[in-house]
Amino acid sequence: MTADPRKAAIAAAFGKAAPRYEEHAAVQRIAAERLAERVARLPLPPRPRVLEIGCGTGFLSRALRERIGPADWLLTDLSPDMLARCRAALGDPTDSAFRIMDGEKPDLDGPFDLIVSSLALQWFRDPTAALARWAEMLAPGGRIAVATLAADSFREWREAHHALGLEAGVPTYPTRHALDRLWPAGGAGSVEEERLLRRHADGLEFLAELKGIGAHLPAEGRRPLPPGALRRVLRRLERPEGLTMTHHIAYGLFRKDDARPRGVFVTGTDTGVGKTLVSACLTRAWDAAYWKPLQTGLKDEAGDTPTVAALAALPPERVHTPAYALAEPLSPHAAAELEGVAIDPDALALPDTDRPLVVEGAGGLMVPVTEDVFIIDLIARFGLPVVLVARSTLGTINHTLLSLEALRARGLAVAGVVLNGPPNPGNRAAIERFGKVRVLAEIPTLPRLDAETVAEAAALLPSFDSVFP
Repeated sequence: MTADPRKAAIAAAFGKAAPRYEEHAAVQRIAAERLAERVARLPLPPRPRVLEIGCGTGFLSRALRERIGPADWLLTDLSPDMLARCRAALGDPTDSAFRIMDGEKPDLDGPFDLIVSSLALQWFRDPTAALARWAEMLAPGGRIAVATLAADSFREWREAHHALGLEAGVPTYPTRHALDRLWPAGGAGSVEEERLLRRHADGLEFLAELKGIGAHLPAEGRRPLPPGALRRVLRRLERPEGLTMTHHIAYGLFRKDDARPRGVFVTGTDTGVGKTLVSACLTRAWDAAYWKPLQTGLKDEAGDTPTVAALAALPPERVHTPAYALAEPLSPHAAAELEGVAIDPDALALPDTDRPLVVEGAGGLMVPVTEDVFIIDLIARFGLPVVLVARSTLGTINHTLLSLEALRARGLAVAGVVLNGPPNPGNRAAIERFGKVRVLAEIPTLPRLDAETVAEAAALLPSFDSVFP
């Protein structure tokens, strides 16, 4: 148990609520399910080592066990009673250990492949320091996935207090942009948000629900309202239709940098943005090997593999044959259907090489490979950081930011963006600022396309070692 009075009070409140917690925790159940859905899309290693901070009665533990398969679990909570409920709910499984622990200051070494926490972070005094400590416990390439309350939570309760000149006892929760700034160095994080609306008969029922889950303690340094003031707040919230209360939930994903990636996956904001040219430039600049696993359009051209081999002046041993070579200039899924070919994504494995590997995708992130696998899914399976190729011209800001958002929502690492076309300082600055990404290079329109001009363009790119120090 903790010697910190505040933490002891939190543990006691949740412990008292533990026997009937799940009867009152509708929002907590939904948030855990939504977080588990996001985790299930992450490219985790086989049998990951998972640490859960603030497991409560086991909403997230159960949701994850249904979705990610075999794993080794360490489930922790500040409250011994909550931890006991979680253990019982899971049936005391042999693949799980249980530990009473303050998740803000974990006394563990790791490494863990995944650290998860649902609606515990908002109780921490210093979430920035806590996330930094969690990141230290991650293995290279490991993940953090959290759900936490954000700025608009209990907005209606605050507004009623403000209208009466009173200060609400609920904490001040961070905005999405403030949460974006919490991520530690040595990795990349993203935040998504949603607002869940919870209907109550009146303010008293809302307070009863908070007490029912053990979340009724006022923010540190604040005192509960006197009974008379509380009655005034409750009267102000009275509505014939009942009271609707906002729960603003933020979902954060963080990926720790790998010790050293095997290479990069080159994708684009669209078809025809210059992925093949950039792949040739990267292969030349980094003395790399090249692989395009899915090639379509061979009835009209020789394909990208011989093009890159010629432009980057590659010897045969640095060129890897496509796993699937299809005739029609369509998405892999559509071209394969026309030819009666069944693409097996599970059979796609990175080729062995003793140098960096440049993997070129087909089209953009959401191009279908099979009925239920897209290019973005292949990126996740390969575990390579992404070089995103975009046009430099009008419209590129929207397309590039949307692609970056899709990658980060999946917890995928982005090495940087390469802009193709006439240099545009304004677009470059906007992409770096709003996309929170490095523009690796701007490749101008080349006077001709051959090995000489590609060598000149390759000189504009940073070295592999400077991108991945």
